[in-house]
Amino acid sequence: MDFLKDLNQPKVYELKKAFCLFDLDGDGVISEQDLRNTFLTLGVNKSDYDIDAMFDGVVQPLNLDVFLLLILQRANGLAPQDAMVGAFRMWDKANVGYIDKERFIRDITTFGDRFTVAEAKEALEDAVITRGPQLNADGQLMEKLDYMDFAESISGFQKTDHK
Repeated sequence: MDFLKDLNQPKVYELKKAFCLFDLDGDGVISEQDLRNTFLTLGVNKSDYDIDAMFDGVVQPLNLDVFLLLILQRANGLAPQDAMVGAFRMWDKANVGYIDKERFIRDITTFGDRFTVAEAKEALEDAVITRGPQLNADGQLMEKLDYMDFAESISGFQKTDHK
């Protein structure tokens, strides 16, 4: 697995843990039955057609190496964490690691490749949000996005320092 040496190791570890969650029988391979049982565990009954479609074009057996390559191929277009942090810093004039959540939503729904408001809010569902001490225009404590944490969760798998 030489391809792993240039990747963000904590994220690779997360992928290895995810693999184990799918490999329900512990044989080192994610089978169609493993995937079907994973969905059933989540309360979702997938048809044989759906399960087959998920495996369409996937190298078999779907062991850890193949799983990692598959995920990394799908995530190939994601920017590394340092690039994401650099982009978020545009909103952080004080360089404190937090940005105004409402302004961020307004900007990404207004400029560039626009998100809908629903898409923007969905994207931030798992982000760390804090309140205060500043007040917003309505006199409420301002909600702030911890963009360092957010960048880590949405970035690609490349290492951010190539030393």
